[in-house]
Order: sequence, then structure tokens, then C-alpha cells
Amino acid sequence: MIHVDVKKPMNCKQLRDCDVVDSSGAKVGRINDLTFTFDGKLKLSQFILAGSKWEEFLESAKIKPDKDPVLDASIIQMIGDEVHLNTNVNSLKTTLDEGAIQPGEIRWSDLTKMDILDQDEVKVGRAVDVDFDIDGTASLTVGGGFIEETLESFGIKADIDIIVPAKTIASVSDNIKLNVTKDELKLTMDKALEKPEVRKAKEMPANKRAEVKIRLFY
Repeated sequence: MIHVDVKKPMNCKQLRDCDVVDSSGAKVGRINDLTFTFDGKLKLSQFILAGSKWEEFLESAKIKPDKDPVLDASIIQMIGDEVHLNTNVNSLKTTLDEGAIQPGEIRWSDLTKMDILDQDEVKVGRAVDVDFDIDGTASLTVGGGFIEETLESFGIKADIDIIVPAKTIASVSDNIKLNVTKDELKLTMDKALEKPEVRKAKEMPANKRAEVKIRLFY
């Protein structure tokens, strides 16, 4: 498993807003997409950079910017307000062309379009994002369907992220199948939404609410 020092819980959408800097501290671009593998755990595999500085670098390496070269996630040293690489960007010129998305890898941009089914193949929602905890583990942020309906029944719709850990994922293919039932998911979610931080967020005006992450099955 690739170990990344994660300074604070973040999701992929937030990562896309971060500058990527190399080992010299130079900004080289921003993350445009990521790939994951699943073998019982959801694992970050590779990432794709974008941005004008990155495109200039690709041109200097004689690689067309539209080629979408991918970089191995093992070169990510730390994720925080910026994404820090453990290598200088110039050292990538000899290895960049070898990068490719391998069979079994799933793009984050594809993952977040997938339906989520329970153990009985009942649709319970959809994948909204991938969340990284401070220990580096990757989990799913889920929304839509009965997830959204449950939030609304508690009087909250926005600013609550429902996180389902990868240990509840049975398989990932054209959809994401869980190894728990809809009833188990709802029971756990109902209990989690009674937590003090949720009640506090609910009582605050919508424009002042801080984002609250609710992790299920922990």
C-alpha cells in the first residue's frame, strides 16, 4: 500500500484545488484526476497533472499535453494545503512516458459516476467523492438516494459528508457493491446523525456551517 503523509482529512475535490510542488518547492501544476485500485481496500494508484506549467514541462519533454501521462502516487510525499512530491519534476522526463492506466485501475472521475448497491443489489445512492483520512486510508463519500432522504429527514441536506469505509465495499466494476444491507446502512447512519457535532451543525445558519464528516461503520 502506498503510504502518504496526510496532514488533514481531505477528499479528491479538495485535492484538485491544491498546488502540486516538487521536492525543490517549485509549483508544477494541479491534480486533474486520480486512479484507484480495489482489492479489498480502495488504494490510490496514480494521478494526472494539469495546468499551464505542467503543459510547458510536457512540451519540453517532447510529450504532447493531450497525451494524459499519469504519475505513480508513490512520488506523493505529503498531502496538506499543497501536494508535495518527493522528486524533482525534471527527474520525471525519463520515466513519464512509461505511465499508463492499467487494467483494474479506476479513474476518480469515473468512480464518482457510479451507483452504489447494497448487499441485496438495492441501489442506496451514488459515489460522490473519495475521502482520505489522516492515516492515509481511502473511503467513499456517498450521496443521493436514501442517503440524501435520510439527511433531509434530520433537517440537514448540505455540509454533511457521509463517509463509508472501504471495508464495506464488496466489489467495484460498473457499479459499487457493498457487503452491508440498506437497513444496516440506515441504522448506522441514523445513530451517527445523533452525534453532538451534527446537532450543532444543524442549529447553525446554513451560511456559517462548517463541513461535518460522518464516518459510518467505524
